[in-house]
Amino acid sequence: MSVAAFDKVKAFVSSRMLEKVAEAAADSDERKLADLFLLFSKISPARYYREGFLDLAEKTRHNHPFAQLFRRIFTELCDNCRQKAITNFFVNFLVLGRGIRDRKEAELNIHIPNFLVISPTMRCNLRCKGCYAGDYAKEHELTFSELDRIICEAKELGIYFFTFSGGECFFRPDLLDLWGKHSDCYFHVYTNGTLLDDRMVERLARLGNVAPMVSVEGSREDTDLRRGAGVYDKAIDAFHRLDSNGVLFGFSATYTRTSAPYLASDQFIETMMDLGCKVGWFFQYIPTGGDPDLGYMATPGQRLDLHRKVTQWRETLPIFLGDFWNDGPYVDGCMAAGERFFHIISNGDVEPCVFAHFAVDNIRDKSLVDVIRSSFFQDIREAQPYDDDDLLCPCMIIDHPHVLRDAVVKHGARPTHPGSERIVNELADGLDDYAKGVHECFDPLWNAGGREHYLKGLEREDNPRPHKRFKKTT
Repeated sequence: MSVAAFDKVKAFVSSRMLEKVAEAAADSDERKLADLFLLFSKISPARYYREGFLDLAEKTRHNHPFAQLFRRIFTELCDNCRQKAITNFFVNFLVLGRGIRDRKEAELNIHIPNFLVISPTMRCNLRCKGCYAGDYAKEHELTFSELDRIICEAKELGIYFFTFSGGECFFRPDLLDLWGKHSDCYFHVYTNGTLLDDRMVERLARLGNVAPMVSVEGSREDTDLRRGAGVYDKAIDAFHRLDSNGVLFGFSATYTRTSAPYLASDQFIETMMDLGCKVGWFFQYIPTGGDPDLGYMATPGQRLDLHRKVTQWRETLPIFLGDFWNDGPYVDGCMAAGERFFHIISNGDVEPCVFAHFAVDNIRDKSLVDVIRSSFFQDIREAQPYDDDDLLCPCMIIDHPHVLRDAVVKHGARPTHPGSERIVNELADGLDDYAKGVHECFDPLWNAGGREHYLKGLEREDNPRPHKRFKKTT
Protein backbone atom coordinates (compact mmCIF):
# COMPACT_ATOMS: atom_id res chain seq x y z
CA MET A 1 0.00 0.00 0.00
CA SER A 2 1.29 3.50 -0.79
CA VAL A 3 2.37 5.82 2.02
CA ALA A 4 -0.29 8.34 0.99
CA ALA A 5 -3.02 5.72 1.23
CA PHE A 6 -1.85 4.56 4.62
CA ASP A 7 -1.70 8.15 5.92
CA LYS A 8 -5.37 8.53 5.07
CA VAL A 9 -6.52 5.46 6.94
CA LYS A 10 -4.13 5.21 9.89
CA ALA A 11 -6.69 7.00 12.06
CA PHE A 12 -8.86 3.91 12.10
CA VAL A 13 -6.53 1.02 11.25
CA SER A 14 -3.39 0.21 13.24
CA SER A 15 -0.17 -0.38 11.36
CA ARG A 16 0.29 -3.66 13.24
CA MET A 17 -2.97 -5.02 11.86
CA LEU A 18 -1.88 -4.13 8.34
CA GLU A 19 1.46 -5.80 8.95
CA LYS A 20 -0.36 -8.98 9.97
CA VAL A 21 -2.33 -8.93 6.72
CA ALA A 22 0.88 -8.46 4.75
CA GLU A 23 2.44 -11.41 6.57
CA ALA A 24 -0.59 -13.57 5.79
CA ALA A 25 -0.46 -12.56 2.14
CA ALA A 26 3.12 -13.77 1.94
CA ASP A 27 2.15 -17.19 3.29
CA SER A 28 0.65 -19.67 0.81
CA ASP A 29 -0.71 -21.95 3.55
CA GLU A 30 -4.41 -22.08 2.70
CA ARG A 31 -5.15 -23.55 6.14
CA LYS A 32 -4.74 -20.02 7.49
CA LEU A 33 -7.49 -18.58 5.30
CA ALA A 34 -10.05 -18.34 8.09
CA ASP A 35 -7.58 -16.35 10.19
CA LEU A 36 -6.97 -14.00 7.25
CA PHE A 37 -10.69 -13.33 6.86
CA LEU A 38 -10.90 -12.61 10.58
CA LEU A 39 -8.11 -10.07 10.14
CA PHE A 40 -10.02 -8.44 7.29
CA SER A 41 -13.06 -8.23 9.53
CA LYS A 42 -11.09 -6.52 12.29
CA ILE A 43 -9.72 -3.80 10.03
CA SER A 44 -13.00 -3.14 8.16
CA PRO A 45 -14.58 0.23 9.05
CA ALA A 46 -17.94 -0.78 7.54
CA ARG A 47 -20.28 -3.27 9.17
CA TYR A 48 -21.15 -4.74 5.76
CA TYR A 49 -17.58 -5.95 5.27
CA ARG A 50 -16.97 -6.84 8.91
CA GLU A 51 -19.85 -9.30 8.89
CA GLY A 52 -19.17 -10.45 5.35
CA PHE A 53 -15.61 -11.47 6.20
CA LEU A 54 -16.84 -13.25 9.32
CA ASP A 55 -19.16 -15.25 7.06
CA LEU A 56 -16.23 -16.10 4.79
CA ALA A 57 -14.23 -17.28 7.77
CA GLU A 58 -17.11 -19.58 8.73
CA LYS A 59 -17.47 -20.85 5.17
CA THR A 60 -13.76 -21.59 5.13
CA ARG A 61 -14.00 -23.68 8.27
CA HIS A 62 -16.77 -25.71 6.63
CA ASN A 63 -15.03 -25.91 3.24
CA HIS A 64 -17.89 -24.22 1.37
CA PRO A 65 -17.29 -24.09 -2.43
CA PHE A 66 -16.93 -20.30 -2.32
CA ALA A 67 -14.19 -20.66 0.29
CA GLN A 68 -12.55 -23.25 -1.95
CA LEU A 69 -12.17 -20.45 -4.50
CA PHE A 70 -9.86 -18.64 -2.10
CA ARG A 71 -7.91 -21.84 -1.52
CA ARG A 72 -7.37 -21.91 -5.28
CA ILE A 73 -6.11 -18.33 -5.15
CA PHE A 74 -3.72 -19.18 -2.33
CA THR A 75 -2.30 -22.28 -3.97
CA GLU A 76 -2.46 -21.59 -7.73
CA LEU A 77 -1.33 -17.96 -8.02
CA CYS A 78 2.34 -17.00 -8.03
CA ASP A 79 3.53 -15.30 -4.82
CA ASN A 80 3.39 -11.79 -6.28
CA CYS A 81 -0.11 -12.13 -7.76
CA ARG A 82 -1.44 -13.67 -4.54
CA GLN A 83 0.00 -10.87 -2.42
CA LYS A 84 -1.32 -8.14 -4.72
CA ALA A 85 -4.79 -9.72 -4.79
CA ILE A 86 -4.89 -9.66 -1.00
CA THR A 87 -3.33 -6.26 -0.31
CA ASN A 88 -4.68 -4.30 -3.28
CA PHE A 89 -8.11 -5.84 -3.85
CA PHE A 90 -9.24 -6.95 -0.41
CA VAL A 91 -7.46 -4.40 1.77
CA ASN A 92 -7.01 -1.25 -0.34
CA PHE A 93 -10.19 -1.52 -2.43
CA LEU A 94 -12.74 -3.29 -0.24
CA VAL A 95 -11.64 -2.35 3.28
CA LEU A 96 -9.59 0.84 3.41
CA GLY A 97 -11.05 2.38 0.26
CA ARG A 98 -14.54 2.11 1.73
CA GLY A 99 -13.39 4.03 4.79
CA ILE A 100 -11.85 6.80 2.68
CA ARG A 101 -14.93 7.01 0.44
CA ASP A 102 -17.27 7.31 3.42
CA ARG A 103 -15.22 10.18 4.86
CA LYS A 104 -14.87 11.93 1.50
CA GLU A 105 -18.61 11.66 0.87
CA ALA A 106 -19.30 13.47 4.14
CA GLU A 107 -16.59 16.05 3.45
CA LEU A 108 -17.61 16.85 -0.15
CA ASN A 109 -21.34 16.10 0.13
CA ILE A 110 -21.29 13.81 -2.89
CA HIS A 111 -21.78 10.11 -3.57
CA ILE A 112 -18.54 8.41 -4.61
CA PRO A 113 -18.57 5.31 -6.84
CA ASN A 114 -16.71 2.13 -5.90
CA PHE A 115 -14.71 1.88 -9.11
CA LEU A 116 -14.18 3.36 -12.58
CA VAL A 117 -14.31 1.82 -16.04
CA ILE A 118 -11.79 3.33 -18.46
CA SER A 119 -11.40 2.63 -22.17
CA PRO A 120 -8.04 4.26 -23.04
CA THR A 121 -8.18 3.16 -26.68
CA MET A 122 -10.83 1.90 -29.08
CA ARG A 123 -8.33 0.29 -31.43
CA CYS A 124 -8.82 -3.45 -31.81
CA ASN A 125 -7.56 -6.24 -34.04
CA LEU A 126 -10.98 -7.93 -34.18
CA ARG A 127 -14.37 -6.93 -35.53
CA CYS A 128 -16.86 -8.91 -33.46
CA LYS A 129 -20.54 -9.16 -34.35
CA GLY A 130 -22.58 -6.86 -32.15
CA CYS A 131 -19.57 -5.34 -30.35
CA TYR A 132 -20.79 -2.55 -28.05
CA ALA A 133 -17.60 -0.57 -28.80
CA GLY A 134 -17.41 -1.28 -32.52
CA ASP A 135 -18.49 2.15 -33.80
CA TYR A 136 -16.39 4.45 -31.60
CA ALA A 137 -13.75 6.56 -33.35
CA LYS A 138 -10.42 4.71 -33.35
CA GLU A 139 -8.13 7.76 -33.59
CA HIS A 140 -8.84 9.13 -30.10
CA GLU A 141 -6.83 7.91 -27.11
CA LEU A 142 -6.34 9.01 -23.52
CA THR A 143 -2.70 9.84 -22.93
CA PHE A 144 -0.57 8.29 -20.21
CA SER A 145 -0.59 11.57 -18.26
CA GLU A 146 -4.38 11.86 -18.52
CA LEU A 147 -4.83 8.30 -17.28
CA ASP A 148 -2.35 8.92 -14.48
CA ARG A 149 -4.25 12.04 -13.43
CA ILE A 150 -7.58 10.17 -13.40
CA ILE A 151 -6.20 7.40 -11.20
CA CYS A 152 -4.52 9.87 -8.83
CA GLU A 153 -7.79 11.79 -8.43
CA ALA A 154 -9.65 8.53 -7.90
CA LYS A 155 -7.31 7.39 -5.14
CA GLU A 156 -7.83 10.69 -3.34
CA LEU A 157 -11.52 9.73 -3.24
CA GLY A 158 -10.82 6.18 -2.00
CA ILE A 159 -11.16 4.41 -5.37
CA TYR A 160 -8.51 1.68 -5.75
CA PHE A 161 -10.16 -0.61 -8.28
CA PHE A 162 -10.28 0.05 -12.02
CA THR A 163 -11.74 -1.84 -14.93
CA PHE A 164 -9.94 -1.24 -18.24
CA SER A 165 -11.80 -1.98 -21.43
CA GLY A 166 -11.81 -0.78 -25.01
CA GLY A 167 -10.93 -1.52 -27.74
CA GLU A 168 -8.11 -3.88 -26.96
CA CYS A 169 -6.06 -2.53 -24.06
CA PHE A 170 -2.97 -4.57 -24.87
CA PHE A 171 -2.46 -2.48 -28.00
CA ARG A 172 -1.14 0.08 -25.48
CA PRO A 173 2.11 -1.25 -23.94
CA ASP A 174 2.39 1.95 -21.88
CA LEU A 175 -0.61 0.78 -19.86
CA LEU A 176 1.61 -1.78 -18.16
CA ASP A 177 3.81 1.10 -16.99
CA LEU A 178 0.69 2.87 -15.72
CA TRP A 179 -0.46 -0.22 -13.82
CA GLY A 180 3.03 -0.59 -12.40
CA LYS A 181 3.18 3.04 -11.29
CA HIS A 182 -0.06 2.57 -9.36
CA SER A 183 1.08 -0.58 -7.65
CA ASP A 184 -1.35 -0.01 -4.76
CA CYS A 185 -4.39 -0.40 -7.05
CA TYR A 186 -6.02 -3.41 -8.66
CA PHE A 187 -6.76 -3.50 -12.39
CA HIS A 188 -9.37 -5.70 -14.00
CA VAL A 189 -8.81 -5.78 -17.77
CA TYR A 190 -11.14 -7.06 -20.48
CA THR A 191 -9.26 -8.45 -23.47
CA ASN A 192 -9.75 -10.69 -26.49
CA GLY A 193 -6.58 -12.50 -25.41
CA THR A 194 -4.90 -12.53 -28.81
CA LEU A 195 -2.03 -10.27 -27.68
CA LEU A 196 -1.29 -12.15 -24.45
CA ASP A 197 1.93 -13.78 -25.62
CA ASP A 198 4.60 -15.22 -23.33
CA ARG A 199 6.38 -11.91 -22.82
CA MET A 200 3.18 -10.03 -21.99
CA VAL A 201 1.96 -12.66 -19.52
CA GLU A 202 5.35 -12.84 -17.80
CA ARG A 203 5.20 -9.09 -17.25
CA LEU A 204 1.67 -9.35 -15.84
CA ALA A 205 2.97 -11.90 -13.34
CA ARG A 206 5.71 -9.46 -12.30
CA LEU A 207 3.15 -6.67 -11.86
CA GLY A 208 0.76 -8.85 -9.88
CA ASN A 209 -2.04 -6.27 -9.74
CA VAL A 210 -3.64 -6.94 -13.14
CA ALA A 211 -6.34 -9.58 -13.72
CA PRO A 212 -7.18 -10.18 -17.41
CA MET A 213 -10.70 -11.30 -18.31
CA VAL A 214 -10.50 -13.08 -21.66
CA SER A 215 -13.55 -12.99 -23.93
CA VAL A 216 -15.09 -16.22 -25.18
CA GLU A 217 -18.54 -16.89 -26.58
CA GLY A 218 -18.83 -20.44 -25.27
CA SER A 219 -17.85 -23.06 -27.80
CA ARG A 220 -15.17 -22.83 -30.48
CA GLU A 221 -17.93 -22.58 -33.10
CA ASP A 222 -19.78 -19.72 -31.34
CA THR A 223 -16.57 -17.83 -30.51
CA ASP A 224 -15.14 -18.01 -34.02
CA LEU A 225 -18.52 -17.16 -35.54
CA ARG A 226 -18.69 -13.93 -33.55
CA ARG A 227 -15.00 -13.05 -33.26
CA GLY A 228 -13.30 -14.58 -36.30
CA ALA A 229 -11.72 -17.85 -37.35
CA GLY A 230 -9.07 -19.11 -34.94
CA VAL A 231 -9.85 -16.66 -32.13
CA TYR A 232 -11.14 -19.38 -29.78
CA ASP A 233 -7.84 -21.26 -29.94
CA LYS A 234 -5.91 -18.04 -29.28
CA ALA A 235 -8.08 -17.36 -26.23
CA ILE A 236 -7.45 -20.88 -24.94
CA ASP A 237 -3.70 -20.39 -25.46
CA ALA A 238 -3.95 -17.19 -23.40
CA PHE A 239 -5.72 -19.09 -20.60
CA HIS A 240 -2.92 -21.67 -20.54
CA ARG A 241 -0.19 -18.99 -20.39
CA LEU A 242 -1.92 -17.07 -17.61
CA ASP A 243 -2.49 -20.23 -15.63
CA SER A 244 1.08 -21.49 -15.96
CA ASN A 245 2.44 -18.11 -14.83
CA GLY A 246 0.17 -17.93 -11.77
CA VAL A 247 -1.79 -14.85 -12.87
CA LEU A 248 -5.33 -14.31 -11.62
CA PHE A 249 -7.63 -14.42 -14.65
CA GLY A 250 -11.13 -15.25 -15.80
CA PHE A 251 -13.52 -15.35 -18.71
CA SER A 252 -15.96 -12.83 -20.12
CA ALA A 253 -18.92 -14.15 -22.13
CA THR A 254 -21.66 -12.26 -23.97
CA TYR A 255 -25.01 -13.97 -23.54
CA THR A 256 -26.88 -13.88 -26.87
CA ARG A 257 -29.85 -15.71 -28.28
CA THR A 258 -27.55 -18.15 -30.10
CA SER A 259 -24.89 -18.64 -27.42
CA ALA A 260 -27.30 -18.90 -24.46
CA PRO A 261 -27.88 -22.67 -24.46
CA TYR A 262 -24.18 -23.52 -24.23
CA LEU A 263 -23.17 -20.65 -21.92
CA ALA A 264 -25.83 -21.75 -19.39
CA SER A 265 -24.57 -25.34 -19.44
CA ASP A 266 -22.48 -27.22 -16.91
CA GLN A 267 -20.14 -28.19 -19.74
CA PHE A 268 -19.18 -24.57 -20.38
CA ILE A 269 -18.48 -23.61 -16.78
CA GLU A 270 -16.55 -26.82 -16.13
CA THR A 271 -14.41 -26.16 -19.20
CA MET A 272 -13.60 -22.67 -17.97
CA MET A 273 -12.65 -23.97 -14.53
CA ASP A 274 -10.49 -26.73 -16.02
CA LEU A 275 -8.59 -24.01 -17.89
CA GLY A 276 -7.87 -22.28 -14.57
CA CYS A 277 -10.46 -19.48 -14.52
CA LYS A 278 -11.21 -18.24 -11.03
CA VAL A 279 -13.58 -15.49 -12.19
CA GLY A 280 -16.30 -15.39 -14.83
CA TRP A 281 -18.48 -12.56 -16.11
CA PHE A 282 -21.69 -13.00 -18.08
CA PHE A 283 -22.91 -9.96 -20.01
CA GLN A 284 -26.23 -9.68 -21.78
CA TYR A 285 -25.91 -8.57 -25.39
CA ILE A 286 -27.11 -4.95 -25.56
CA PRO A 287 -28.23 -3.64 -28.97
CA THR A 288 -25.76 -0.78 -29.21
CA GLY A 289 -22.49 -0.19 -31.03
CA GLY A 290 -21.89 -2.01 -34.28
CA ASP A 291 -25.10 -2.90 -36.14
CA PRO A 292 -27.50 -3.23 -33.14
CA ASP A 293 -29.86 -6.18 -33.45
CA LEU A 294 -32.80 -6.80 -31.11
CA GLY A 295 -33.04 -10.34 -32.46
CA TYR A 296 -29.54 -11.11 -31.17
CA MET A 297 -30.58 -10.45 -27.56
CA ALA A 298 -31.14 -13.45 -25.32
CA THR A 299 -34.85 -13.91 -24.70
CA PRO A 300 -36.23 -13.07 -21.25
CA GLY A 301 -36.65 -16.81 -20.66
CA GLN A 302 -33.01 -17.48 -21.57
CA ARG A 303 -31.95 -14.72 -19.20
CA LEU A 304 -33.95 -16.40 -16.44
CA ASP A 305 -32.24 -19.72 -17.26
CA LEU A 306 -28.84 -18.11 -16.74
CA HIS A 307 -29.89 -16.60 -13.43
CA ARG A 308 -30.95 -20.01 -12.15
CA LYS A 309 -27.76 -21.70 -13.34
CA VAL A 310 -25.48 -19.07 -11.81
CA THR A 311 -27.38 -19.35 -8.52
CA GLN A 312 -26.80 -23.11 -8.59
CA TRP A 313 -23.12 -22.84 -9.55
CA ARG A 314 -22.43 -20.43 -6.69
CA GLU A 315 -23.47 -23.06 -4.21
CA THR A 316 -21.48 -25.88 -5.80
CA LEU A 317 -18.39 -24.56 -7.62
CA PRO A 318 -15.22 -22.71 -6.49
CA ILE A 319 -15.40 -19.82 -8.94
CA PHE A 320 -16.56 -16.21 -8.60
CA LEU A 321 -19.33 -15.47 -11.10
CA GLY A 322 -20.88 -12.15 -12.04
CA ASP A 323 -24.20 -12.19 -13.91
CA PHE A 324 -25.11 -8.92 -15.59
CA TRP A 325 -27.89 -7.93 -15.40
CA ASN A 326 -29.41 -10.49 -13.09
CA ASP A 327 -27.19 -9.66 -10.11
CA GLY A 328 -28.92 -6.40 -9.27
CA PRO A 329 -29.72 -7.49 -5.68
CA TYR A 330 -26.00 -7.88 -4.92
CA VAL A 331 -25.20 -4.28 -5.92
CA ASP A 332 -28.45 -2.52 -4.90
CA GLY A 333 -29.73 -2.28 -8.47
CA CYS A 334 -28.35 -0.27 -11.37
CA MET A 335 -24.71 0.75 -10.93
CA ALA A 336 -24.62 3.45 -13.63
CA ALA A 337 -23.95 7.19 -13.52
CA GLY A 338 -21.57 6.97 -10.59
CA GLU A 339 -23.83 4.94 -8.32
CA ARG A 340 -21.05 2.37 -8.37
CA PHE A 341 -19.17 3.28 -11.56
CA PHE A 342 -19.11 5.33 -14.75
CA HIS A 343 -17.28 4.89 -18.04
CA ILE A 344 -14.54 7.17 -19.38
CA ILE A 345 -13.97 6.58 -23.09
CA SER A 346 -10.93 7.21 -25.25
CA ASN A 347 -11.77 10.81 -26.21
CA GLY A 348 -12.44 11.72 -22.57
CA ASP A 349 -16.24 11.67 -22.77
CA VAL A 350 -17.88 10.25 -19.66
CA GLU A 351 -20.78 7.85 -20.13
CA PRO A 352 -23.13 6.70 -17.36
CA CYS A 353 -22.54 3.07 -18.35
CA VAL A 354 -20.38 1.05 -20.73
CA PHE A 355 -23.52 0.30 -22.75
CA ALA A 356 -25.18 3.75 -22.57
CA HIS A 357 -23.33 5.69 -25.23
CA PHE A 358 -24.25 9.25 -24.31
CA ALA A 359 -22.29 11.99 -22.54
CA VAL A 360 -22.62 15.50 -21.19
CA ASP A 361 -19.17 15.87 -19.62
CA ASN A 362 -15.58 15.26 -20.69
CA ILE A 363 -12.84 14.34 -18.24
CA ARG A 364 -10.36 16.53 -20.10
CA ASP A 365 -12.03 19.68 -18.81
CA LYS A 366 -13.58 18.43 -15.57
CA SER A 367 -12.40 16.71 -12.42
CA LEU A 368 -13.84 13.41 -11.23
CA VAL A 369 -15.71 15.29 -8.50
CA ASP A 370 -17.26 17.64 -11.07
CA VAL A 371 -18.32 14.67 -13.20
CA ILE A 372 -19.92 12.97 -10.20
CA ARG A 373 -21.83 16.20 -9.53
CA SER A 374 -23.12 16.32 -13.11
CA SER A 375 -26.89 16.88 -13.19
CA PHE A 376 -27.11 14.20 -15.90
CA PHE A 377 -25.60 11.63 -13.54
CA GLN A 378 -27.35 12.93 -10.45
CA ASP A 379 -30.78 12.61 -12.06
CA ILE A 380 -30.07 9.01 -13.13
CA ARG A 381 -28.89 8.15 -9.61
CA GLU A 382 -31.88 9.82 -7.99
CA ALA A 383 -34.27 7.88 -10.24
CA GLN A 384 -32.84 4.52 -9.13
CA PRO A 385 -34.15 1.88 -8.62
CA TYR A 386 -36.47 3.29 -11.29
CA ASP A 387 -40.09 2.17 -11.63
CA ASP A 388 -40.36 -0.57 -9.02
CA ASP A 389 -38.28 -2.37 -6.43
CA ASP A 390 -37.47 -5.50 -8.50
CA LEU A 391 -33.68 -5.43 -8.43
CA LEU A 392 -33.58 -8.51 -10.66
CA CYS A 393 -34.58 -6.06 -13.42
CA PRO A 394 -32.17 -3.20 -12.67
CA CYS A 395 -31.11 -1.79 -16.05
CA MET A 396 -32.13 1.61 -17.42
CA ILE A 397 -31.28 0.44 -20.97
CA ILE A 398 -33.14 -2.85 -21.34
CA ASP A 399 -35.31 -3.25 -18.21
CA HIS A 400 -36.57 0.35 -17.85
CA PRO A 401 -35.59 1.84 -21.22
CA HIS A 402 -37.67 4.98 -20.83
CA VAL A 403 -35.30 6.09 -18.04
CA LEU A 404 -32.34 6.41 -20.42
CA ARG A 405 -34.51 8.05 -23.08
CA ASP A 406 -35.84 10.64 -20.63
CA ALA A 407 -32.39 11.44 -19.22
CA VAL A 408 -30.85 11.88 -22.67
CA VAL A 409 -33.61 14.28 -23.75
CA LYS A 410 -33.71 16.25 -20.50
CA HIS A 411 -29.96 16.88 -20.37
CA GLY A 412 -29.27 17.08 -24.09
CA ALA A 413 -26.75 14.26 -23.79
CA ARG A 414 -24.80 13.80 -27.01
CA PRO A 415 -24.26 10.43 -28.70
CA THR A 416 -20.64 9.35 -28.20
CA HIS A 417 -20.46 7.78 -31.64
CA PRO A 418 -22.60 7.90 -34.79
CA GLY A 419 -25.60 5.62 -34.48
CA SER A 420 -25.71 5.31 -30.71
CA GLU A 421 -28.90 7.36 -30.68
CA ARG A 422 -30.74 4.43 -32.32
CA ILE A 423 -31.22 2.82 -28.91
CA VAL A 424 -33.39 5.72 -27.77
CA ASN A 425 -35.40 6.21 -30.97
CA GLU A 426 -35.83 3.50 -33.60
CA LEU A 427 -35.23 0.62 -31.16
CA ALA A 428 -37.44 2.09 -28.43
CA ASP A 429 -40.62 0.09 -29.09
CA GLY A 430 -38.71 -3.17 -29.31
CA LEU A 431 -36.88 -2.50 -26.05
CA ASP A 432 -40.16 -1.63 -24.32
CA ASP A 433 -41.55 -5.00 -25.41
CA TYR A 434 -38.39 -6.75 -24.23
CA ALA A 435 -38.58 -5.04 -20.82
CA LYS A 436 -42.17 -6.16 -20.42
CA GLY A 437 -41.13 -9.75 -21.07
CA VAL A 438 -38.25 -9.52 -18.58
CA HIS A 439 -40.57 -8.32 -15.84
CA GLU A 440 -43.04 -11.09 -16.59
CA CYS A 441 -40.21 -13.59 -15.98
CA PHE A 442 -38.52 -12.00 -12.98
CA ASP A 443 -41.24 -10.20 -11.00
CA PRO A 444 -42.75 -13.49 -9.72
CA LEU A 445 -39.31 -14.61 -8.58
CA TRP A 446 -38.70 -11.32 -6.81
CA ASN A 447 -42.10 -11.37 -5.12
CA ALA A 448 -41.72 -15.01 -4.05
CA GLY A 449 -38.65 -14.46 -1.89
CA GLY A 450 -36.14 -12.34 -3.79
CA ARG A 451 -37.18 -9.14 -2.06
CA GLU A 452 -36.96 -10.67 1.41
CA HIS A 453 -33.53 -12.14 0.68
CA TYR A 454 -32.25 -8.74 -0.44
CA LEU A 455 -33.68 -6.93 2.59
CA LYS A 456 -32.05 -9.46 4.91
CA GLY A 457 -28.65 -8.69 3.42
CA LEU A 458 -29.35 -4.95 3.52
CA GLU A 459 -29.61 -5.10 7.31
CA ARG A 460 -25.80 -5.22 7.42
CA GLU A 461 -25.31 -2.01 5.47
CA ASP A 462 -24.70 0.98 7.74
CA ASN A 463 -24.62 3.46 4.87
CA PRO A 464 -28.16 4.91 4.69
CA ARG A 465 -28.06 5.46 0.92
CA PRO A 466 -29.23 2.01 -0.30
CA HIS A 467 -31.90 1.94 2.40
CA LYS A 468 -33.30 5.27 1.17
CA ARG A 469 -33.15 4.20 -2.47
CA PHE A 470 -35.10 1.03 -1.82
CA LYS A 471 -37.73 2.65 0.36
CA LYS A 472 -38.69 5.07 -2.43
CA THR A 473 -40.60 2.33 -4.24
CA THR A 474 -41.97 0.38 -1.27
